[in-house]
Amino acid sequence: MSGEMQSPRVLVADDEPAITALVAEMLGYAGFAVVQARGGAEAISLARKEKPDVILLDVMMPDLDGRDACKVLKMDQALGGVPVILFSSADERDVHWRGAGADGFLQKPFSIRSLPDFVRGHLATNGAAG
Repeated sequence: MSGEMQSPRVLVADDEPAITALVAEMLGYAGFAVVQARGGAEAISLARKEKPDVILLDVMMPDLDGRDACKVLKMDQALGGVPVILFSSADERDVHWRGAGADGFLQKPFSIRSLPDFVRGHLATNGAAG
């Protein structure tokens, strides 16, 4: 029996590299393994390859926005149960994140310090928390 538990894997997609780097740094410091994508299409491809435990998607990305990427991910048999959290500087009421099938929403700017607990909360509700 293995003595070490695997770190929960988080996929973060945003077309602004500074945001993905900041989120990845904070989540990495909190013990998560982080995979970064620069857009919705890359997020879908990486999600299929990396099998993350939770996915964070920016809503506004040039190639495929987060809502459309979320819909594709939720229809994928292998990934449909993975929690997807959308984030945007737009107001939550304007994003219609529930209609996209997302499991949560973060409004930018969000508290980077509270992000690990927010992600853990979504892992815990889906049985993937460590």
